[in-house]
Amino acid sequence: MASPIVEIAEIGWVIKDDVKTSACKRASPFHDQNCSGGHKYSATGTGYYPSNDPIEGGFVDMRGHPLHTLQAYLAGHAPFVSVAMDNHAGIAYGSHVCIPEMNHKYNRVIDFQVVDTGSAFTGKGHSRIDICVATRSDSYDNTINGHLTLVFQ
Repeated sequence: MASPIVEIAEIGWVIKDDVKTSACKRASPFHDQNCSGGHKYSATGTGYYPSNDPIEGGFVDMRGHPLHTLQAYLAGHAPFVSVAMDNHAGIAYGSHVCIPEMNHKYNRVIDFQVVDTGSAFTGKGHSRIDICVATRSDSYDNTINGHLTLVFQ
């Protein structure tokens, strides 16, 4: 049986999931909590969570891969945090987003990746982001539901 961990040359270690789940992702290009060096955008944040409720969008991202929550990432159980944005804004699937406000709240660099979308984001460009969290209660977080700075490489 193959090891569940794969080395990616000069990038670091990532967890390899079943082919039907998430593909391996490259490591975040951001290395400091302030997200130095990148294109900055001002956005309004909200939280969403995996649920059967149609307004929440289900348990998988726009390509059918499982969503990864902020709480799972912080606990070391997810390779990144799933976020949803406008899929007509030229943001490629899997793009890394650095959010200084979230990094400072948790005192670490968090790897957010754009892997989801929804009708609420159409025409919003870089001005709206939805962060995947574990529960409805987690979706009420004041930092998530406020002004956020989004930094793209």
